[in-house]
Amino acid sequence: MTTLQLIKQTLSPTQVFEALAKDFKIEFAEIDTNDWELLTHQSRLGFADFFGGFIKFRFAQTLDESLKRAQKAKAEKYFSECVGLDGDKNERYRIGKYPSFYVLKPTGRSGINLDDFIIYKESQGNLTPVDKDEATESLIKGLISARKAKRNAEYYDALNNIGHYQSDDYKKWAKTHR
Repeated sequence: MTTLQLIKQTLSPTQVFEALAKDFKIEFAEIDTNDWELLTHQSRLGFADFFGGFIKFRFAQTLDESLKRAQKAKAEKYFSECVGLDGDKNERYRIGKYPSFYVLKPTGRSGINLDDFIIYKESQGNLTPVDKDEATESLIKGLISARKAKRNAEYYDALNNIGHYQSDDYKKWAKTHR
């Protein structure tokens, strides 16, 4: 019979900052104590406290927090990106946990959603049509999020090319909205 041994993980300051950026709950305590407190924006810790060596950190020990970490770790493995255009000017995307290539052929005016596109799965140079009604929800969400990211990048580039981000009006706005 094997027994499962759980080792409590203490985190380095770099791991703490990364975990906070991913919206995980972190607990802290002084070294050689077991008085764990939840790290919030109201906690009285300075930047030097993170690196001073007198405070230890760990992930919050709640069930919902461990489930949230597992879900985010699973989501990080899922992939969706715009690869570019194929030779016929159709949009190509790489989507999925084990990424596959998908091609969107426009049937009309291309909008944000996928209504005016035919979805094809690319495999060894051949395109196989994918029925939107039978496509998985993760595929549709992945295609929409990748298209949105592509459109946002194009919009940013267009604004950058016309000098919007260098204008005095934008600089004033950016100062007031920090």
